Amino acid sequence: MGRIAAARHEEHAQARRAAILDAALRVFAELGFSAARMEQVAAAAGVSKAALYLYFPSKDALLQAVLDRYALLPEMPAMVAALEQTPPALGIPKLISQAWPLLRQRRGLAQVIVHEIQSHPGRARLFAERVGLPAYQALAAYLERWMERGQLRRQHALAAAQCLFGMLWFFLLTQELTGGKELYPLSDQTVVSTVSRMFLEGATQPLQAAARPATAGSKRAGLNNRHS
Repeated sequence: MGRIAAARHEEHAQARRAAILDAALRVFAELGFSAARMEQVAAAAGVSKAALYLYFPSKDALLQAVLDRYALLPEMPAMVAALEQTPPALGIPKLISQAWPLLRQRRGLAQVIVHEIQSHPGRARLFAERVGLPAYQALAAYLERWMERGQLRRQHALAAAQCLFGMLWFFLLTQELTGGKELYPLSDQTVVSTVSRMFLEGATQPLQAAARPATAGSKRAGLNNRHS
């Protein structure tokens, strides 16, 4: 009976902690982290302020827990692993089509991140470590493999991964957070196809051009240049 009671107590504690984090994300997104007060989070979660401090001793600890729970793309390593043997021409569009809806669902967290980086640049490192780097590293490893196989132009893999996420992040900001959806709505398919095409053509165009057989006209031009 003691073990059952302990298990139920732990289950209750985990449920309460999850409710607090859900409430904190809503309050932080609405008011901004700096303006939000712990009592507001407690009220939104339906717990007392004292109970809130039992789970999270400070507002900074609460923010870090929010970032741990609501990473923008915690699924990225698994999604990339599933595409390990899929060439980029197919794998990148599939990855983007999976990532974009998840980013849209997490626009509340994106709003918190934008507000806090603008208000407190010192927190940028926290967001970079907790939110960006894990996703960048997973994608960079995939890109590196296909660069080694000659399917992608050789370049800095981590920088290329950040470039891809940068395009998605910009669409998230403009469409979901700054009113762009009302001014110039873009369908999910448009976002996915545009980012896929821009990334892949930028990454593979030189390879394709180099591999393309020379036409008769280009061969004659080359001969003329050599004899001139």
